[in-house]
Amino acid sequence: MPTMKAAVCKAKETIVIEHVPRPKPKRGEVLVAVKATGLCGSDVDGYTGHHPMIKWPIILGHECSGVVAEVGPGERRWQPGNAVVVEPFFTCKRCPACLRGQYNLCVDLKITGHQVPGSMAEFVIAESFFLHPKPANLSFAEAAIAEPVSGSLHAVERAAPRLGNFVAIIGCGTIGVLAMQHCLNKGAEVLIAEPAAFKRKVAKRLGVHHALDPEKEDMKARVKELTGGIGADVVIEAVGKPETLAATVGLVRRGGTILLIGWSGNKTDAFDLTSVTLDELTVLGTLGFCWDHKAALRLLSQGKVTVKPIISHRLPLERVAEGIRMLREHAPGVWKIAITEEQGWPHSRA
Repeated sequence: MPTMKAAVCKAKETIVIEHVPRPKPKRGEVLVAVKATGLCGSDVDGYTGHHPMIKWPIILGHECSGVVAEVGPGERRWQPGNAVVVEPFFTCKRCPACLRGQYNLCVDLKITGHQVPGSMAEFVIAESFFLHPKPANLSFAEAAIAEPVSGSLHAVERAAPRLGNFVAIIGCGTIGVLAMQHCLNKGAEVLIAEPAAFKRKVAKRLGVHHALDPEKEDMKARVKELTGGIGADVVIEAVGKPETLAATVGLVRRGGTILLIGWSGNKTDAFDLTSVTLDELTVLGTLGFCWDHKAALRLLSQGKVTVKPIISHRLPLERVAEGIRMLREHAPGVWKIAITEEQGWPHSRA
C-alpha cells in the first residue's frame, strides 16, 4: 500500500512525523498533493486539546492548496496536474441546510483536519465539489490562505457594513486584518485595536483609518470620540477572549451590530444582555464560509485583498509542531505561518 509523510497529532501537545497509508479517492473525491498549508488558531486548539471538534489521533491542517494527484471514479471536473485550492468541507447534501444552500450548517458537516485527516501531510482528500482553480498569479501559500479570506468574507457579509459606516475591529490577527480589508472594500471607516505594533503598522499600510494599542489607549473612549459619542455601527470581535467579547457591547451604537468571529472555548462568557435587549442590538455568530471561496480567490487575484504582508514565516512539514508552538506562544514577529517548501515568494523567513 502506498504511504505518505504526515504530521500526526497523537495526543495533547504531541505531534509525530510518520509515514501513514496514502488515501485513495472515492467517487466524488480528489486526492491533492499538498503544496502549502496555513497554520490556524484551530490547529493550536487541536494540538492543546481545546477544540471541541478535534479528537486525537488526527492529521491537523485545513487551509491548503496543491496539485491534483488522483481523481475518484467518474470524476470529470478535475485532472491530475490541476493546481487547486481546497475548500475544506465534507457535507451530506441531503439535510435541510444543504438543500437551502447553507452547506456550512450541514447537520453532518465534517471539516478537513477536524473530523477527517487534514493537510499537514504530503496528500489530502478533498470533495471534488469543494475544489477551486488556483489563480496563476498567486503562490501556493497565498492561495492556501484563501480559506481565512473566505471565512472573514462570510463573516463580514453577515454583519453587512455599508458605505460610510464606522466599524470597530478588536484584534488584528489573520482574521482581523482580513475582515478589516473586506470592510475597507465596502467603503467603511475602520478602526482596529491590536497590541502588536508590527501588525498595526501593516494595517495602516493596507489603508485602515485608525489603529490603536488597546493596552495603552481606551478603545471605548476613542470610538466614542470618532463617532460623536454614538458608537460604532458594527463591532467585530476577532480575538476570542472573555474580556474582548464583553467589551463589544460598550463599543456599538444603539441598534448596531456585533459580530463574534472569535470564541473563547468557554460554555459561558460575561455579556451585557440587558444592553443587547434595550438597545436592540444584533449579535451574530459565524461558521466557516458558504459560496465564498470563488469571491475570495478573485479578491486575492485582483489585489483587492492581500495576504503577502501577513505571511511572516514558512516552515517545512517536519517543523509543524514548532510552528504551532510559535503561534501558541505569540512569538515575536509571528503572524501567519505557511507549512510549505515552495520557493521564490517574499515575506517569508525560516
